[in-house]
Amino acid sequence: MTTRNSVPREIYFELRQVGNYLRCTAIDGKTGIEVTVAGPVSRNPEQLKRVAVQKLEYVLNKG
Repeated sequence: MTTRNSVPREIYFELRQVGNYLRCTAIDGKTGIEVTVAGPVSRNPEQLKRVAVQKLEYVLNKG
């Protein structure tokens, strides 16, 4: 997957339903850093993945 700053990186996703919520965990393949976002089950999983990637980019660039 190519992130916003055009650096190709490998990102792994885990989607898990917890009650009425869908949890999406995004894991950076190089560093192992992971972030989690959650949304209603009715939400499109691809939207949650995009939000998770944005959050992962934020965490990676913050360091």
